[in-house]
This record gives sequence, C-alpha cells and structure tokens, in this order.
Amino acid sequence: MRGRFKILFGGASVLAVALTAGALIWISASGTPLRLHLVIAITLAIFLSLMLAAALMGLVFFSNESGHDQSAADEAARHDPDGWQDED
Repeated sequence: MRGRFKILFGGASVLAVALTAGALIWISASGTPLRLHLVIAITLAIFLSLMLAAALMGLVFFSNESGHDQSAADEAARHDPDGWQDED
C-alpha cells in the first residue's frame, strides 16, 4: 500500500515540477518580467497546491485500502442501524 502511495506522490512531484516550469516559461514568453518574488510566489503556489492535492488523494486511497473506511462504516452502523450504510 505504501509503495503505491510513494509512486503516486513521486509522479505528482514530477508533474508539479513540470507544470511549474511550464507556467514560468509561459509567463516569461508573454513579456512579463520574471522578478524573484514573482518566481517564488508562482513556484510555491503551483507546486504546493499540487502536492497538497496529491497527498490528500493518496491518503483517501490509503485509508480505503487499509480498511479504516470499512471499520468506521461498521462502527457508525452499530451506533445508528437505521442511518446511512455502505452498499458493498
């Protein structure tokens, strides 16, 4: 399970670096001068947003595969048998 999480996170890292570089190249080609603060802001915004999204999606898959979701659903069904139930 953790191996797939590392692969997902590694792929997201490569994609984030590529998209950040692409955004900087595109902005530079449009004639906007690339000042240091602009480069830092764009790099942090794009890279950290994509990495956060990848981490959260990876945790969703990790939680599902590890059985934590099913144990939470079973516990909720035990406390409220007439409530929402997972349809597996």
